[in-house]
Amino acid sequence: MFIERLLNNGPSPALEQVVGFTAQRHRLIAENIANVDTPGYRQKDLSVRKFQQLLGRRIEAVRAGDAGGFEDVRVEVENPVRGILFHDRNNRSMEQLATDLARNAMMHNMAIELLRKQYQQLEMALRERVV
Repeated sequence: MFIERLLNNGPSPALEQVVGFTAQRHRLIAENIANVDTPGYRQKDLSVRKFQQLLGRRIEAVRAGDAGGFEDVRVEVENPVRGILFHDRNNRSMEQLATDLARNAMMHNMAIELLRKQYQQLEMALRERVV
């Protein structure tokens, strides 16, 4: 019970949601890159803006005293239409996909590092011995 409270309070649940979101988005971007030359393939993505809005609202609700978790922070897969469309209605911008992949990887790595620091602090507190 004590450990569960320590793990569920603070930024850990929100960071876990960020890690899950970025992992799912990374798979979609990789799929888009793999299918860049596939005729008729529609690119897929998750909206970072929508995810950040949902997560922000959920964090505010938790701060206001809502005891619910972060499981309801979900973003649906979209077919974004940005850039120049080719004759098969696909937008094949390898530069944009590479940029999205790099940004997503940086956000993922940042969340992982923050989570690692959280668990490292928890481990240090638990290993402390009373003399």
